[in-house]
Amino acid sequence: MSIALTSVAWAQVGAFGGPRGPSLTPPPVVVDRDSPFARPSRDYSAVPVGIWLVYPSIFAGAIYDSNINQSATAKKSGWGGRLVPSFLAEATDGIHKSTFYGMADIRGYSARDSDIGDSIAARTGFIQRYQPRPDIVFNAQVDYTRQRDLFSTFGIDHSVTTLNPTAVGLMPLTNPLAYNQFAATVSVQKTFDRAFVNFGGSVVDIMYDNNATVLAPSPDGVTYTGTGRGGFWFTPFLYGYAEGSLDQRRYSTDQLNSHGYRTVGGIGTDQIGLFRGEVYGGYQSQQHDFAPLGTVNGPVVGARLFYYPTRELTIAASVDESIGVTLLELAPGAPGTSTKATSALLQATYALAREWAASARFGYIRTEYVDTIRRDDAWMTGATVTYSVWQNFGLTLDYQHIQLSSNVPLQGFTRDVVMLGGTYKY
Repeated sequence: MSIALTSVAWAQVGAFGGPRGPSLTPPPVVVDRDSPFARPSRDYSAVPVGIWLVYPSIFAGAIYDSNINQSATAKKSGWGGRLVPSFLAEATDGIHKSTFYGMADIRGYSARDSDIGDSIAARTGFIQRYQPRPDIVFNAQVDYTRQRDLFSTFGIDHSVTTLNPTAVGLMPLTNPLAYNQFAATVSVQKTFDRAFVNFGGSVVDIMYDNNATVLAPSPDGVTYTGTGRGGFWFTPFLYGYAEGSLDQRRYSTDQLNSHGYRTVGGIGTDQIGLFRGEVYGGYQSQQHDFAPLGTVNGPVVGARLFYYPTRELTIAASVDESIGVTLLELAPGAPGTSTKATSALLQATYALAREWAASARFGYIRTEYVDTIRRDDAWMTGATVTYSVWQNFGLTLDYQHIQLSSNVPLQGFTRDVVMLGGTYKY
């Protein structure tokens, strides 16, 4: 996730608690050194509530959407309003650190003939860190995310990491349904001199909205994942590691059920110059209970990189590959089709001057439908410019373009969204 460390341009839509929100899922290797990427103190901008420091912000403005339904034909455009409330609350005593976060992106359009014109994307959750000794760290997170695809929340929470270990629900589609994702993760890391081990688990439950126009079967599903990692610090700032995970996937449509594994090895950094992150490669496999869907496997490569050259500029990027399923019956007689998805996300924030701030985002998702000729490529580009009228209030202009290209007729679309309004941050 990117952290916008602007020290002068305060009011900008996006990121929990405003432009100086935290990283909710940092690189998984925890060290006891002070983080060189920790944001500067901002206590003077918080609302103290007991032991908590609360950072609220809100955006309100007008929006124009060129393709509200993401339709391939008969596009419906319209004007509307957009409201983005956000908050971050933190409390720490040196051993415990608790974080609450939340954000909603509420859009209402005048085009009342659109079934899914009005929409809400949202994310909220809680993170607990417990470090009783320097060599052992416990982490837990619960998270609720509502979105229609990965791009629908990327523009507001600035996250380049997804808690969803599958490719389900990530790709933007024509006439999509919103879904609710509930995730819970736990992990513990133990350090032994220059070596470390990390064990964790997660549960991710995805539930799509009911819609009379969508026939059974349902795409709802739950994924259970267990992960183990071991590594060694070659230098105080460079480590290598090997990681393995097992998962069970259970869907409302039993024929989509599967189990699989993923193994990767990589190199990561605590700090090399102004960089932090990981690069990795390995192999993954998913075996479906329904024999005609077979086993899907292949290599996996990925990276999570964070770059902080100055207090005014921050850059975060991620690349990953995952295996999933879809209910699209591209194979005769099959209840659905296996998929392979490659996703790449990039987020950058820059303080242009004392009153000006800008951010840019880029996303790419490629989906291969296994044993079929279908290939989908989705692109997203966006930019936000904010002029701070005063320290706590700014005028914000935002533009986002989404395009889906498919080799299947009537499955692609383009969509442009322009927004203008004001952001207030305490």
